[in-house]
Amino acid sequence: MRPRLLLLLVALLSGCSDSKSEQLAQPAPAPGAPKDPVQIVQPEVRTRAAVLETTGKVQFNEDELVRVNAPVTGRVTEVLARPGQVVEPGHPLFILDSPDLGQAKADYAKAISDLARGDKALKLARDLFEMKAIAEKDIREAENDYNKAVAERDRAAARLRTLGIRADQLPEIADRADASTTVTVRAPRSGVIVERNISPGQVVAYGQSDTPVSLFVIANISTMWVLADVYEPDVPKVRLGETVRITLPCCPQDRYQGKVTHIGAAVDKDSRTLKVRAVVPNPGGVLKGEMFVKVAIDTGSTSVLTLPQSAIQRSEGTTFVLLDLGKGEYERRPVKIGSDFDGLTEILDGVTPQDRVVSTGGVLLKRDAK
Repeated sequence: MRPRLLLLLVALLSGCSDSKSEQLAQPAPAPGAPKDPVQIVQPEVRTRAAVLETTGKVQFNEDELVRVNAPVTGRVTEVLARPGQVVEPGHPLFILDSPDLGQAKADYAKAISDLARGDKALKLARDLFEMKAIAEKDIREAENDYNKAVAERDRAAARLRTLGIRADQLPEIADRADASTTVTVRAPRSGVIVERNISPGQVVAYGQSDTPVSLFVIANISTMWVLADVYEPDVPKVRLGETVRITLPCCPQDRYQGKVTHIGAAVDKDSRTLKVRAVVPNPGGVLKGEMFVKVAIDTGSTSVLTLPQSAIQRSEGTTFVLLDLGKGEYERRPVKIGSDFDGLTEILDGVTPQDRVVSTGGVLLKRDAK
């Protein structure tokens, strides 16, 4: 009987132990369990950039713009380029038929002939002077004539170069083998042709006006000018080198950034605005000439006390925050606020950096707050 009784006691003790273990076991918290809906923060001092917002207009960068005029008076026989075309230095733009070119070639040929004659005369004078057949003043006159011939040759060659004549063409002109009157006008630099005021058969003139008509306008559109209108009271805020951000009315999400490079010297008497110029990179050529844009100019930075925008409460025309007093007690505190930036609100008065403020969950508490 004893062995059977001993086994029964062991079984009973084992059952009691398992039952106690099951009572002490606690279920693990389920993942994603809700957190405390009330979050507390303290006001923080943040650096805020001061921004002046205005409007402006896009223009071509005048420092990267070239206007092509007629190098000589003549008639246009052929136009070789069109608006919107991308050109490189030396690209042919148009061909002129000009009697002035023939005259320039004749002048160069005559200058070469006079130079050869002057060189022979100088050599002869030196030989005669060594033989004491002429006076010293005669050799000086020969040298003077030779120097004049050199200067005239250089002048005539320079004139031909302005007409697009290459250096390798000069020997044929000097030998009077090249007497053609047509000249090809080429692009002086790379860029995009943004304007063309020429057509075949048109007669163009050279040197008849202080402001000749630009036959072609070539612009480098990798950078553009933006002329912003700054109202008179805001003029002292703008400084050279400040950052400028440009947005298009059609695409406010796209921003283009540049620097202030020039501040106008006079305020427009009608609009009472000053022109402020910025150079703005133009990747992809999105900015076009004469576009209207929105302009934001950085005018410095200031330190301000801030709270998250979610901490600001409004009720019955009053703006306030909820202060955490501890032990589950909260207090309404009226505040004076400034503008919003980067998800924060500027606090002008009402709280200090030492206060504990409800940032989220205030809707649940403001009815019970003191």
